Amino acid sequence: MVTPSHFRNVLIIGNPVAGTGKTISKISILEELLLSRNHCVEVLLTERPGDATNLARNIDASCDLIVVAGGDGTVNEVLNGLEEPFSIPLIHLGTGTANQLANHLKIPRNPANLVPLIENGATQLIDIGIAGQRRFLLQTSAGFDALVTKVLAEQPKIGLGYLAYTIPILRAVCRHRLADVDVQIDEGSATRSRGVIITKVSHYGGIFVFCKNASMQTGILDVCLFHERKLWVHLCSFIAALLRLTPYVPWISHARGTRIRVDAPSPTPVQIDGTYVGTTPIEVRLMPQCLPVIVGNSFRGTAERPDHYNRC
Repeated sequence: MVTPSHFRNVLIIGNPVAGTGKTISKISILEELLLSRNHCVEVLLTERPGDATNLARNIDASCDLIVVAGGDGTVNEVLNGLEEPFSIPLIHLGTGTANQLANHLKIPRNPANLVPLIENGATQLIDIGIAGQRRFLLQTSAGFDALVTKVLAEQPKIGLGYLAYTIPILRAVCRHRLADVDVQIDEGSATRSRGVIITKVSHYGGIFVFCKNASMQTGILDVCLFHERKLWVHLCSFIAALLRLTPYVPWISHARGTRIRVDAPSPTPVQIDGTYVGTTPIEVRLMPQCLPVIVGNSFRGTAERPDHYNRC
């Protein structure tokens, strides 16, 4: 017996080279399961950076739900192609490296476990950050970690998961000299630091915790500032984040705000949701509770039933 579903017409946008290269097989499983339950399914695959944004700009008016199969960068591309006001819910089938959105919203990675959520899952309105003209769901940062994403973008894409970051990190260590960045939060005075992460989620890169209370429903941006001038000590910040100890590290401070400006005496690398996007300065602001997403059964938040949202 087929269970009735509000999300009858499903669009899957997939990135075949995300993570360790398992996107295609997972899409095939999900597509077969949905078709067997009388869903209408369309699958669109990306071929190069920016494709997911272009695909999202041309979504058919009959679309009920978008499944993003890929990593957090693919989700970000789709987000930046959607028209406002946002009316089509998203669900993330994590096939990338960190899969922070799927992890934060408690979405399973097994396609078979995704089907019940697509058919009967609850939705949640989450915040969106905007850095310059680009939207983000997870975080933006300026400093050493952003340089790593720049180096990563310069090398051929290899499906090795976290191992793909090994060479970029080593190259960034050799190339990077900690530079000053000035961070102004709301109407306050600018604070000089050696790096900054502005985040909507507690985890960074899937395993590091810099702002443990950050959440997609707070209506505020969490800010982590790094003040140490020695690079090797700065790198120890990531060890502290791995061990959940950043609140006790003397060269790290935390703040919150809704409008943040990051500037620097010299251009400093900037990343958004794991993708290098350019250099400082950047202006960051918040769009609270505006994007509908399907959440996992164990996700804690104020959930609405799917029929709360109009079709596109």
